[in-house]
Amino acid sequence: MIAAAYLLPLFACLVLNVGFHFRGDWTDYLFLFLTGEVVVAALHYTFYYFRTHAEEYVGSIVQSLHYEAPWTELVPQTVTRRDSRGNTYTTVQIRHVYHPEKYYFTTTRGSAMATDAGFFYSTVNLWGVSPERFQWVGSRIRGGVRYGLNATMPSTVPMMVDDVRWVSVTEPHNYKNKIRNSSSIFKHRRISRKEARELGLYDYPAIVQHDAPAILSKHFPVAPDVFDRWRRFNGYWAPSRQMRVYILLFKASQGVGIAEMQRAYWQGGNKNEFVVCIGVDDKGTVDWARVFSWADSQQLEVETADWLVSHGKLDLHAFHSWFVAASGSWKRKEFADFNYLLVPLRLWQILTLYAVSIAENALFIHILLSHH
Repeated sequence: MIAAAYLLPLFACLVLNVGFHFRGDWTDYLFLFLTGEVVVAALHYTFYYFRTHAEEYVGSIVQSLHYEAPWTELVPQTVTRRDSRGNTYTTVQIRHVYHPEKYYFTTTRGSAMATDAGFFYSTVNLWGVSPERFQWVGSRIRGGVRYGLNATMPSTVPMMVDDVRWVSVTEPHNYKNKIRNSSSIFKHRRISRKEARELGLYDYPAIVQHDAPAILSKHFPVAPDVFDRWRRFNGYWAPSRQMRVYILLFKASQGVGIAEMQRAYWQGGNKNEFVVCIGVDDKGTVDWARVFSWADSQQLEVETADWLVSHGKLDLHAFHSWFVAASGSWKRKEFADFNYLLVPLRLWQILTLYAVSIAENALFIHILLSHH
């Protein structure tokens, strides 16, 4: 059905020649054909991109903090003027460009992200360091100098499992996922947001103050230090494993089937996700555990569920210590393995593509006829 859209520019050339008896140059026909093909290809690519790309979340750790004080840049600008006799001449004017203060940080992933004073100073205090003052000197700086502050995370003790000075960061990252909109057997049934709320399923957590939680809990209180520890796992340990952990706490009475519902709602999860669903009773005991990911080997999934159930009482600190070592052998699925899947466009996308192509061809036919 899409292939026929690529024939529309050729059909437009035939209409121009046979229907309107257009006798213009051959380059006019070439222009009409190539422009039409580019429009169809661009729309096709755009629609296909949005059908095959998904957003995953990746973690990292803040590595350095930076502050630049407000300053004014002196920008020379050549201006042409005319004197009283009508003669033109050029002169150089200095334009003042104001730059407001700027806070930002870099991460172990190599990203640079803007932030604010609150994040800057709270992180400096957590690290227990004093920012280093520095300056730039230049002829294009009003006053000749501008100032800033730098701070770097202290080095971590080798092989340390967890360090409270690690400040975790979550960033969205696009990747190709052909499963979600294919007719593959790997595709899960669609669960609407309304149905998800009724079932008690979880949405992906929002990124707040540069990070998103690893633990999602609606029914059970979780200590702040536990939340932070698993955030740091996603920031420090998970990137080296190409992993992102989510721990989802459910009421044991919801039954283990709720984990499969969650899996369907998240369409199997993103390629880097390791999702741990835990059913906890009113006494804080793990009644059941189910883990899902896209890894070719489910060994870690099984071992994780077994560990949680066998230890009885839910202890996410102990689980963290065990998981840091156990997860080192995990290998995520290569989604290039799914490149063979066909992803059709939606009907409205196909109709839009045809409508735009027809309108574009009609417009250029009109332009060519009006100029000859």
